[in-house]
Amino acid sequence: MWNLARRRLVGHIPAPDFSPELVARLARLRADDLLELVCDPRETWWRRQPCALALRGRVPSAGVPRLIARIRDVKDVAEVRRAILEALGDAELGPHAGELLQWLRAAREPEVGYDMAPAILLARARLRDASAAPQLAELAADPWTHRRLAGEAAVDVLIATVGLDSVLAALGAADLPALAFSAEAWAHRLLGVRLLDRSGGDIIPALADAEVIVAHQAHLLLIGSPLPDEVLWAVVAAHGPAATAWTGDECPRGPAGACLWALCVLRGRGRDVADAWRSLGGPRVPPDDVRRAIATAYVPGQRQTDPRWLLEAAVLPFTPPDESALLAQAHAALAAAALAPQPARSAGELHNQGEGTYSDIAFTGGTVSISALGPFASFEDDDRRARDALVAAGFRVIDPAPATDEVTGLHVYFFGRRGPLCVHDLLFYWQD
Repeated sequence: MWNLARRRLVGHIPAPDFSPELVARLARLRADDLLELVCDPRETWWRRQPCALALRGRVPSAGVPRLIARIRDVKDVAEVRRAILEALGDAELGPHAGELLQWLRAAREPEVGYDMAPAILLARARLRDASAAPQLAELAADPWTHRRLAGEAAVDVLIATVGLDSVLAALGAADLPALAFSAEAWAHRLLGVRLLDRSGGDIIPALADAEVIVAHQAHLLLIGSPLPDEVLWAVVAAHGPAATAWTGDECPRGPAGACLWALCVLRGRGRDVADAWRSLGGPRVPPDDVRRAIATAYVPGQRQTDPRWLLEAAVLPFTPPDESALLAQAHAALAAAALAPQPARSAGELHNQGEGTYSDIAFTGGTVSISALGPFASFEDDDRRARDALVAAGFRVIDPAPATDEVTGLHVYFFGRRGPLCVHDLLFYWQD
């Protein structure tokens, strides 16, 4: 039966509440009462989670094995188990430290629960487990921002607990430059660039990295660095000839990549790079109006985006259109053709959630999608009268030929993927 203390504790959390204020209030209550509730899997998870966080800094020593048992129970709720790991971060684990570390080392997603890796690896860092360094480097390179930031923070904890030399040894690197420029795994090089920059080292060589994510991160760090502009212009001058030898759609790397990323750094500092950019080559994705609309809407894209897109968006003049004016123009053209157009409906309204870059207009005989990025139209079932009316009004109908062309090098988030999309999917984009 619930005792009076449990009833009072439950009364503090009548509904789901994950605010820091609630945790602070709970932290003023008896730790033993909090422990009992946290370790009771019959209790609602949204009560157990804040109670676990309220145990930080005051876990009863007798409760440590019970909390570890909750962590190890893969059938328990992940949110609660992550909170327990956080609570145990500065607890005195005594003889149970080895037991917990053994389980943490063997734990793997998804077997141990969804999104448990950040909490598990942070716990290993707090337990001075240098062998976690390779997995932490991978986590610090994760495409999901919340996991990446958690990984970076956990790496810093590991360095604070075991020292930089131990972390480098676990990663197989003699020093920070070796980690940043010579490590086999790009995630390790990415970590090396971050740590080398923080130590005041020279990360210019990373602009030529074979992995665009590493070069991209180096360029972001250099934008705000005290490195003189002259050093970056020297990189452009030294490697410009290589950058003019582009072939195909592959993102330039090596010396060519270093030249382009140096220009991106200068542009990020507000410098005029238009003439230097034009001297290196021409546009990449015809036709011009479509390319410029896409560049304006999606750059910088994801961290794998080709630096040429960053530069095109910076130096090509383009004024974003007035979406309401485009829709009014399309509506008027269809009305003039006696096609009885209905009011436009946005992508978010059509899908009942999310947002996008187009609206649909239903008319007698079909439906047309009008892009918010410019005077672009798309039909599911082509209607010659509607097509002629919109073309006469200045719209470009995106036919199968350009519609299915992949816009290489510009990586855009789309339902869990982070890669290039085709012209149609960019002009008529929707994301929930």
